[in-house]
Amino acid sequence: MTDVRQPAPARALRRSRRARYALVLAGMAASAAAMGGAVSAPAQEAPTKRPAAQRARNVIVFLGDAGGVPTLNAGGILAHDRPQSLFIQSMPYVGLSDTSSLNQWVTDSGAGMTAIMTGRKTNNSMVSVVPDATGATVTPLKTVLEYAEERGLSTGVVTNMKIWDATPAATYAHVASRKNKDEIFRQMLAPRFGNGVDILIGKGRADALASFGARQTTAEQAFTAAGYRFGEDPALIAQAGRAAVLRDADFEPIPAVEATVRQLSRNPKGYFLMVEWDMHTNDPQKGLRHVVEMDDMIRRISAIAGKDTLILFTADHSFGLRLNGGKRATPLAEQFAAAAAKPGATVGANDVIGVEDGHTGEEVIAAASGPGAEQVHGFFPNTRLFQVILAAFGWSPER
Repeated sequence: MTDVRQPAPARALRRSRRARYALVLAGMAASAAAMGGAVSAPAQEAPTKRPAAQRARNVIVFLGDAGGVPTLNAGGILAHDRPQSLFIQSMPYVGLSDTSSLNQWVTDSGAGMTAIMTGRKTNNSMVSVVPDATGATVTPLKTVLEYAEERGLSTGVVTNMKIWDATPAATYAHVASRKNKDEIFRQMLAPRFGNGVDILIGKGRADALASFGARQTTAEQAFTAAGYRFGEDPALIAQAGRAAVLRDADFEPIPAVEATVRQLSRNPKGYFLMVEWDMHTNDPQKGLRHVVEMDDMIRRISAIAGKDTLILFTADHSFGLRLNGGKRATPLAEQFAAAAAKPGATVGANDVIGVEDGHTGEEVIAAASGPGAEQVHGFFPNTRLFQVILAAFGWSPER
């Protein structure tokens, strides 16, 4: 018979371990006997009860429109010449969010933002509604902003896009077509819950003038009648708890958003704020500049918003931009400019950056900090973000 015993060194090591274990047991037994008890095996430590999760007083959603992973990557390197250099990329909790809509693998902003604001997927072009089985009629969905209004929180919407466009509209309006700007403007001033969005900042002033003019009134008269201070200067925000700043030109993002946060913070119940910044890279220079603008904005607001604020960054969809080349030894911005200037090349098609002008369907980043941020992790549908926000506030979704 073959001897299968372990070599002597191995047997000695096992005996030594058994001896140490016996000594530990003997010591524990002696201690227990002194206390009037007995120990027959190592006791398992009692599970520690986890403290109740802190709830958020405020929630800020930063929405990078078309701000997918390739766009964030290129924007950060172009600005700082090193990877993962954005503040967004340092946020402590990160997940990847599916953006598909109810009827398409590649979403538009209407369906993408509806999922985040309501917890339900819908068809492309629809805004905070779902179609019935036939598609003939739609049913409104309650948005996070409406939950907040119903509970007396202050609310705000800031965008460098048109104030009636799909992303901002999905926070307060319910339409079967995102193109129905007249109805979106009407609902903006006829809220289903509370008194509607308290602070509005965005483009689309000319659209507002035309829309309200068709109803034999002016935009200023309509907004004033709804209790707003109305104008073009974001400085209005510091002067009024309800203000609508509509313009057709760009504005400085950080002062406008900082003033909005300070104004909304006056409500002891808290606030909900959605900030959208366009990151479409059909014009890559403009879109990638906007990446850095929003990143700087998030960095600043994270410093002043307070520990009771959940800050969430995500995108409604990704976009067809790719960083195709470039050497570390030379600033990427210089290489990009030189490549775009070559014969036959453009800013959207060159050896450094290439753009296929359209939305794409891959997952996008969701990054978070503050109360409830730990729920952002792994792979999940974009509808999960609605649940994360409500849970952070301590609210239950309505059925």
